Amino acid sequence: MTTMTAPRAAAAAAAALAIAVLYAGFHWGSTVAGGADSYGYVSEAGLWRQGHLTIQEDIIRRSPWPLAVDTWAPLGYRAAVDRPDAIVPIYPPGLPILMALAQTAVGFCGAFVVVPLSGALTIWVTYWLGQRVFGDPATSLAAGVLTAASPVFLYQLMNPMTDVPVTAAWTLALVLTVSGRPFAAGLAAGVATLIRPNTVPIALPLLAWTAANGDRAIGAVLSRVARAAAGMAPATMAVAAIDASMYGGPLLSGYGTLGDLYSLSHVTTNVRQFSRWIVDTQTPVVSIALLYFAAPSWFPAPRIRYPRVILGATLATSVASYLFYQPFDAWWYLRFLLPMWPVLMLLTSGAIVALARGLVPRAAVPVVVMSVGLLAAYGVRSAVAREAFDIGRAERRTIDLARFVSTHTDPDAVMISLQHSGTLRLYGGRLTLRYDQLDPVWLDRAVAFLQANGRHPYVVLEDGEVEPFRLRFGSRNRVGRLDWRPFATLPSPYIAVYDAVDPSAAAAEPLAIGASASRRSGWRCDLPLVWPPVMRMK
Repeated sequence: MTTMTAPRAAAAAAAALAIAVLYAGFHWGSTVAGGADSYGYVSEAGLWRQGHLTIQEDIIRRSPWPLAVDTWAPLGYRAAVDRPDAIVPIYPPGLPILMALAQTAVGFCGAFVVVPLSGALTIWVTYWLGQRVFGDPATSLAAGVLTAASPVFLYQLMNPMTDVPVTAAWTLALVLTVSGRPFAAGLAAGVATLIRPNTVPIALPLLAWTAANGDRAIGAVLSRVARAAAGMAPATMAVAAIDASMYGGPLLSGYGTLGDLYSLSHVTTNVRQFSRWIVDTQTPVVSIALLYFAAPSWFPAPRIRYPRVILGATLATSVASYLFYQPFDAWWYLRFLLPMWPVLMLLTSGAIVALARGLVPRAAVPVVVMSVGLLAAYGVRSAVAREAFDIGRAERRTIDLARFVSTHTDPDAVMISLQHSGTLRLYGGRLTLRYDQLDPVWLDRAVAFLQANGRHPYVVLEDGEVEPFRLRFGSRNRVGRLDWRPFATLPSPYIAVYDAVDPSAAAAEPLAIGASASRRSGWRCDLPLVWPPVMRMK
């Protein structure tokens, strides 16, 4: 293969890999706003299309229990700071805005094309990052393969959440930075900041590298940095303004204050968990990425200045963004570090290529192909074992539940729930009340209040919620005991719908919430019953 055709062949392979990732995201990815995050992002997109982010609900003012506004805020929402009868989304604006733009082009289902497109973009810019840094098609393509086959990347590719889009945006910003395009890099960094504001430290090494490269005259340095900052400034100021308007301050967020989220006490737990998850999902082989810093002479001369500074600092700031963050004990929270994945995989690939060329030069090509292939196969098998490719199909249970509720309950009914507090609004058209925010002594009185106001209440619980619900309310509330048959059940995974007013209304056997034939892989997007999501509940 000649020096001219090798880069072209590698670029074509990288493009094909990006298309494969796009296909995987469409084929196996979720097209349901089923979880708290996905519901929050998709419903917020509808609010952006209407030009405001507040949902006003008249029933809040009349509800007699303490902190009523919190009970009427579904997952992904919180009380508005300036209105006692309104709720607002808790999520940053970037992904909902991208979803809203896609919806403007292709309708409601456009929200679910953003993540697959971002996944394809991530692979493409990872390849070009390798080309800009190393100029080696083998290393660049291998980095794209390892990124595409990473379990955490594949897992988040299937979820309509921020992890893959923010990864694409930061990687694009990095590529544009090392390509000497500071303003464009600033724009990409601004998009990343809009998507996930707490990753803004990643911009620091990009700005520092921009300042250090090129003409050293003070005017030229200031010009480059100013162009990068000008690209990033509108998004940064927009985030501050939105946070101040919705949450009461430019450094506050929908998740709470900095003190609520960050603490030195979290470092040990996060280091232990992140390290274990990286080794589990990527194998210990990924640690050879450190050779790029420990043994620089093993690697070919880079095409850019100070590559170890910008790549190392990008890794460090990505980790620092979550090192002090409140820990979560589930492997998929490795997604927080996904913005550093293209760099980590690039350095891992570079080390594999360097070792093969140094140790077995005559067999370097097959050794690299075999090594990368085995690592990629392990990654895909791990993703399969971790049910990444089942997410889209599994999420459809929320559609089955919501459609059942919409056809078997009165339009004014209220669903007392937690996990389904958002999806029952969006796909079922029913108002929901969060039981985890309700004072434990108030359940029976809340049920009586709803019934007196012409709103038939039901309790909707997943299997893992039934016993906690009883423990929270059972000792002081009749409804809290749940000692009668459910009105309806979905068998797998188990979901129960209880009639909170008339337990005797349940038949000898609960109604079956059937699993729809649409629970298969492949693109299938259901339109919501309530869209855009402005529900002025009276």
